[in-house]
Amino acid sequence: MTTATDRKPFFYDVTLRDGNQALRNPWNLQEKELVFKQLLKLGVQGIEVGFSGASEMDFAACEHLAKLAPDNVVISGLARCVERDIQMVWDAIHYAPQPRIHTFLATSPFNMENVLRLAPAQVKERAVKAVGFCKQVMGGRGTVQFSAEHFGDCRENMDFVIEVFQAVVNAGADVINLPNTVERYRPMLFVQLVEQVVRALPKHVTIAVHTHNDLGMATATTVESYFAGATQMETALNGLGERAGNTNMYEVACALANCEVDVPLNMGEIYETALRVSEWARVPIYEKAPLVGSDVVAHRSGIHQDGAAKTKGMKKGAYRAIDSSLIGRKEGDRLGFTSQSGKTAVFEIVRGLGLPISIEEAAAIQPLLKKLSEQGGRGELSDAEILKVYDQEILNVRGPLSFQGLRMEPNEKEFYFDVVYNGKTQALTGKGTGPIDACMHALEQIGLYFHLIEYTQMALDVEHLDFAAYALSEIKLQRKDAAGAQPKGAIALGRGKDMDTIKANVRALFNAVNQLLR
Repeated sequence: MTTATDRKPFFYDVTLRDGNQALRNPWNLQEKELVFKQLLKLGVQGIEVGFSGASEMDFAACEHLAKLAPDNVVISGLARCVERDIQMVWDAIHYAPQPRIHTFLATSPFNMENVLRLAPAQVKERAVKAVGFCKQVMGGRGTVQFSAEHFGDCRENMDFVIEVFQAVVNAGADVINLPNTVERYRPMLFVQLVEQVVRALPKHVTIAVHTHNDLGMATATTVESYFAGATQMETALNGLGERAGNTNMYEVACALANCEVDVPLNMGEIYETALRVSEWARVPIYEKAPLVGSDVVAHRSGIHQDGAAKTKGMKKGAYRAIDSSLIGRKEGDRLGFTSQSGKTAVFEIVRGLGLPISIEEAAAIQPLLKKLSEQGGRGELSDAEILKVYDQEILNVRGPLSFQGLRMEPNEKEFYFDVVYNGKTQALTGKGTGPIDACMHALEQIGLYFHLIEYTQMALDVEHLDFAAYALSEIKLQRKDAAGAQPKGAIALGRGKDMDTIKANVRALFNAVNQLLR
């Protein structure tokens, strides 16, 4: 048996047949063409365009899409093992450069007895006859695929099933498809059946798997079947299909890619495709849907947020299956703050909004945000709610000193500050090279001495939030005992915002002072 690394998976999409037949409102011709062209953008190797014998509308759609097919894509139509169906498929798809007739018949004991009501010998005869008729009508063009419907239920009669496969291969079948038509058992039981077929058939025969998601394990079954020797992966966009759906193309592609398999798809088209197909099918994407759900890039627990932050920008993240850019999803890990979140979330969210914050400041306001999240079952906080607490606790530090107002001389060398210190309103006057220098001299009048370590100023650009029109200043201070004394003790970082740049400077200074006084 060839190893998985010796061959590329062949993605054969069934959205236009399996997916469409399960929709509450099946697609019209124009909608099918949209899906078809999106599949071509994805780069799938095979497309099953429909069941042309179902209706005149289905026949017209299959014919139309076959005429649009490029040279490098197999175009397939489904037919029962009935000559009329087979002829109609060929009449519809023979325009395609690479046509394929896909015929099927159940081979499980349960279905042969209760649905087909045929003996095994009759089933084998009908299958061989149907494949032979496919070869006859195709006249040497294209390929033939035979599916053993309900193959997943064939554990008790595998000798017979393999006998049927060998007979249809001798009759001209190029592809043998193994459907898990209804998922009933664990994946590895199905995979064991796949292995038996791979060993029993000639190497030139392509083995396909077509799995449904009734128990939620279709992706696992398909992926493991590839490593067991199956090459053709029959998948559907957004996992559309009967009941719980078909194998989801995106999940299979990403799982194989993570296992270092060369996936021959334009994977950067996956996310856009998922959104478009959801709209066209009128089937919403569940927010927790793997890879493409709206919530699958979110992290809310403190432990997960810490790991996500520490591995941000790396190809492999601590708590994500793939780099989202692989599937064309521009947003990366998103942190949301709830009562389960930690300081890392506060730090990353505020910084992500374009505002400065230290990890110490994040730790200081995390308990307040946690309490807010718990109040009345509020849950995840909005950016605006987080910034309101940031504004109150970081940009308006409460303490014995508060800033009330500012006036200045026209030459901007003498400033008048209205303050409240320890509950007493005072008017202070200061001179200096600028408002910060003047304010520090003014504070000396009430016995407060500080050393300026660092000062920066910036304009805020926080879209859709009230911060957008403000200037923000940062000041680092250290306390002194008196004028001329050496600074000592803790260093405080004060931040202040105001529409007026000078007032932003003063507010930053007062916030730093209050931190040191506290």
